Amino acid sequence: MAESKKYGMNTRAIHTEKKFELPTGDVMPPIHMSTTYTHVEPGESEYSYGRINNPTREIFERTMASLEGIEDFEKLHAFAMASGMAAVTLIAELIKPGENIVITKEVYGGTTRFFSEIAPKRGIEVYFCDFYDTDKLNSLINDKTKLVWIESPSNPNINLYDFSKIADIVHNKKSLLVADSTFSTPFITRPFEHGVDIIMHSTTKYIGGHSDTLGGVVITNKPEVHEYLHFVQKASGGIMAPFDAYLAQRGLYTLGPRMQMHSKNAHQLAEYLSKSDHIKKVNYPGLTDFKNHEIAIKQMDYFGGMLSFYTEDHIDNQKLFESLDLYKLAVSLGGVETLIELPALMTHDGASETDAAAPKELLRISVGLENIEDLISDMDKSLNAAIKSLDETKK
Repeated sequence: MAESKKYGMNTRAIHTEKKFELPTGDVMPPIHMSTTYTHVEPGESEYSYGRINNPTREIFERTMASLEGIEDFEKLHAFAMASGMAAVTLIAELIKPGENIVITKEVYGGTTRFFSEIAPKRGIEVYFCDFYDTDKLNSLINDKTKLVWIESPSNPNINLYDFSKIADIVHNKKSLLVADSTFSTPFITRPFEHGVDIIMHSTTKYIGGHSDTLGGVVITNKPEVHEYLHFVQKASGGIMAPFDAYLAQRGLYTLGPRMQMHSKNAHQLAEYLSKSDHIKKVNYPGLTDFKNHEIAIKQMDYFGGMLSFYTEDHIDNQKLFESLDLYKLAVSLGGVETLIELPALMTHDGASETDAAAPKELLRISVGLENIEDLISDMDKSLNAAIKSLDETKK
């Protein structure tokens, strides 16, 4: 399948070409667990050592590159890492001591923690910025800025940014634009089409899709960047294990239809919440009154499975959590099950003292694949059960 552009997304997810075919005729590629491989003669071997290359990880890396629009996915394959944060760390190796990174102030809590507490110890300057303030963004990028880092939709407020507009600013300053596209996946947004240079995903989320595998992946369309990241991946060793690569690849086979259903359910839930007397505000790109709905239409094929919202003052959020049956109070996202959380105390607790702190009253939902009428009924019942008494309201 060399000419990948001739195929649609679901076809590429299922049929990205393997390097070799097994004599047993396996329709689904098996897991290759071996850590070492036989050499035909010293130094002559397609595979050598598990940290350097592995057939199971290789298939996943090729498929991810193909889905992000890389035509030569064998040469510019992705890099599968042990976790989403291992993917963040891999990209950060591009920044040398004395250089800096400009990063959106609304970003995943683990990313904030890394760039606030670890990167500065490596001699890297870190500037957090509201990317809606493009004048401020432009002023922060200088000749020492190696990377500019963006999330869109952002975690947890679901803010959207115009990739093309940001890319123009970044490239005019000769820097590289990185996009964390975990919320979207390639089935919703393909950032390379909008000027992004490096894409990362936490594969723990939608790509794995079943809350049972840990991983991250990095893709770049820049050959010189690819070459360096390939060296760092091999040398540093934070690679994705074969079993996780197998699960992540299996997740890709159904990622398209899952993202479509996640998006459909989230849209209907957002519509319900936006009309509820118990809700102040809903953040969801598919709502016509969403702040940047026009950007969503421009950049997104679907509007995604993530939403966030604020309850009215008469709702007790703790009672809401306790009353829900189908919504599990848990961190993470992107699984088949619906999860709800309070980011300020959960996923973003480590960012509480930074510019990337999550609003204290914001709730976030990762909408799963349950029947939407059941999710709406459960939420409706729980909101009514969480109404404060008259005495509580007066406090």
